[in-house]
Amino acid sequence: MSLAEQLANLGSEIGQVKELFLSFYELGSKRIPELLNMALNLLKKEDINRKIKKEFRYSFSIEQRGIYAVTVSAKAKSWLQNLIKFISFFNDDNLALRINGIGFPKLYGKRGEFDGEASWNGNKLKGLKQVNIFVSYFEKGEQILEFLSTGAPLLEFVEIYEVDKNIISIDSIKYDIEDGDKRPWFNILTNNVGIVSVNATASADTGSSSDDNDLQIRINGERERNNASKSHQYWFWCGRVLRGQTKIFERTVSLKPGFNYIEFWADGIPVFNELTARVTISVRIPSIDDSEWTGDFYDDSEEMILARLIFGEARNQVEESRLWVAKVVLNRKEFSAWPDTIHGVILDPGKFESFKSSSPTYSKVINPLGISSEIDAWRECYKIAADIPGGSLNIETEATHFHSYKDPEDIKWFEQNIVPNGKFLNKIDDIYFYWSPN
Repeated sequence: MSLAEQLANLGSEIGQVKELFLSFYELGSKRIPELLNMALNLLKKEDINRKIKKEFRYSFSIEQRGIYAVTVSAKAKSWLQNLIKFISFFNDDNLALRINGIGFPKLYGKRGEFDGEASWNGNKLKGLKQVNIFVSYFEKGEQILEFLSTGAPLLEFVEIYEVDKNIISIDSIKYDIEDGDKRPWFNILTNNVGIVSVNATASADTGSSSDDNDLQIRINGERERNNASKSHQYWFWCGRVLRGQTKIFERTVSLKPGFNYIEFWADGIPVFNELTARVTISVRIPSIDDSEWTGDFYDDSEEMILARLIFGEARNQVEESRLWVAKVVLNRKEFSAWPDTIHGVILDPGKFESFKSSSPTYSKVINPLGISSEIDAWRECYKIAADIPGGSLNIETEATHFHSYKDPEDIKWFEQNIVPNGKFLNKIDDIYFYWSPN
């Protein structure tokens, strides 16, 4: 057996082992955040379970600078709840956080530290839980969390995560929701960090009472509308419309570094399936008209990096060929032999010729607008990338590999060494497409 055949067989065996592990995991516990949440590395978790009166300081140290997420869960009661239990007289519980001396300001209206988007406000929560994820860029060394309060809010726990590859991917199931009326529930709040894109999947149903379960998303204070017939206008996930079905919110928001707030308000008990946000410290977020890379492909939105690949591999090909190139990435993302994100698939070392720094097309990938005669092709490639992830273009192919070799010997080498267990599917324009399990 040749060395190439041995390597191919070894790769196949590794893929089979990985599939076996994933199958085992799916049959077992599904609430292990470290496995579900590979883009956040848990550094520290501490159960506080303490009522905060006036002030509480919590510190931790990090070994290297970078983007970090501080997750805080707390509860706060209203003045009426406190009055009924003779805890206080017309005083509600409120909690606010300052990180390294910097607070998170209220977006609009009177600047109150205890009634802003980043606070735990008893009159809004009425004793229920609110989870805030504070995302900041930290320098190496000690970091100080300073909790300020009125009344006696309950601080449940603090988690410290290192953000890997600019992705915040949250297993929101672990943060159990409580039944209650319209209130803030789950928030991502940044300081000196931008937000490139947000992807949220949730479901809602009619509930057991006359009031249905709903979920609302707010981006820097602006509520996302629901245009479905009979829906609540400002509740993107409306139970009486969805009736238990899932709905996806997916958007490139391109919010520059600073204070940015993504809020999720709950009415009743909607089900939050998944939440992913791509963040950045770059002051410039690449777009279709300003596409030159920042020096880090993780600053790209999913459609941006997918457009770069389509442009790098198929800018001079017909539209169908470009569509198939895009679908190769999406197919790999869903298969256990490859990474499970668009960025992960495309940036998998050595897998795509145009993303190799030694490739003559690499300059086109990092600056698609560099040649005026190719601007139209770039815009066409970007449109494909922007449409496909949202399901606007339905491409039926199982392709996982492609090449554009012309020499028969090169084609033979590809089929024997890259897709030895695969099958040829189609040739579109100059590109050959294949399916292979690894």
